[in-house]
Amino acid sequence: MENKLRFTKQNTLAVKGIAVIFLLTYHCFSNESRLYGHQVEFWPLSQDMAMMISRCMVQCVGLFAFLSVYGLTLSLKKQYEQFQFTGKDAALFVFKRYVNLVLLFLLPFIFCAAITLLTGTSRYSNGFWANITSVIMDILCLGHLFGTQPLISTWWYLSLEVLLIVFLPFAIRFYKRYGWLTIAMALLPGSFLLEKHVHLTKYLFVVPFAVCFADRQVLERLKNFSIVKNRFWNKLLKFVITTGLLILMFLLFDSRWGIQRFEFLLNGLIPVVLIYWAYEFIIELPVLRQFLEFLGKRSSDIFYTHTFVRAMWLKDVTYSFKYAVLIWLFLLGVSIVISFILDGLRRLLRYRQVTGAVSGWLVSWAERTI
Repeated sequence: MENKLRFTKQNTLAVKGIAVIFLLTYHCFSNESRLYGHQVEFWPLSQDMAMMISRCMVQCVGLFAFLSVYGLTLSLKKQYEQFQFTGKDAALFVFKRYVNLVLLFLLPFIFCAAITLLTGTSRYSNGFWANITSVIMDILCLGHLFGTQPLISTWWYLSLEVLLIVFLPFAIRFYKRYGWLTIAMALLPGSFLLEKHVHLTKYLFVVPFAVCFADRQVLERLKNFSIVKNRFWNKLLKFVITTGLLILMFLLFDSRWGIQRFEFLLNGLIPVVLIYWAYEFIIELPVLRQFLEFLGKRSSDIFYTHTFVRAMWLKDVTYSFKYAVLIWLFLLGVSIVISFILDGLRRLLRYRQVTGAVSGWLVSWAERTI
């Protein structure tokens, strides 16, 4: 490839930073019920316009899902050339990634559960054994999948992450056999056969895109592609076309007609186009790049904890700032502070070394057993 472009780990972190911005905005301002009766000023936007934009930022789910599958695909491709893996190889790959997901989540879970108990804000309330089951399912990242009571509803995404890990080898098998046709094969049943508006299925259209993009280096090829020879006009044309496409898709996504007919399609296309747009125009800008990468490094901790801050621990404090920008900055700031606290606990407990040893032992056991 001409300029040897690569969608790097730093680029991935920067896109995760954008996803964090979307995540906080969506959860804070997407509808009036999320304001908890507080009066919020959205200047210079009207409340209706601000909430419309915030609703569209639910695409943070698609961004995170795409990046997860993209990274897993590259990891599998690096480990097994041309995706030549056996059933046992696939099972071990899935098991290792699942164990790592659970172990990485365990400390934030313990931290959040402890704070909710101390502050009397725990949402486990179905009786002793039902609560024990809910705790176990939350720790195993399976709560939403099995319908148990979650400590916080935001953690539903962890069940989606488990599905992405489990079904990745199957998606790659289909891709290896059918190539780009895999996208159409996923679109048809996803649009007409899957139940509508279900969290665990409506974002799955990003999977074939992520697999294809990772294997074929599509993001890099798109960035290297020239519509016209003049560099300035080429960049401008790309910006106008992709920005216009994103606006049209977001308008369609926010309409009742569009969401009823094209939800599955849009939940796949919007994150893909948005990631390319960010890669082409945003994430390598000086200063902004460093800020987005910083958020990306903290994205997991922010995801795990921000809803507790906004909806349980400091709800009235969060929305007391009146202005949407100040509310957003306060929530981000507290979430980052919590992330630093969690990092301190990880160092104090030597958490990464311990979980690495546990993961290694479990994977070794699985290799002997499977």
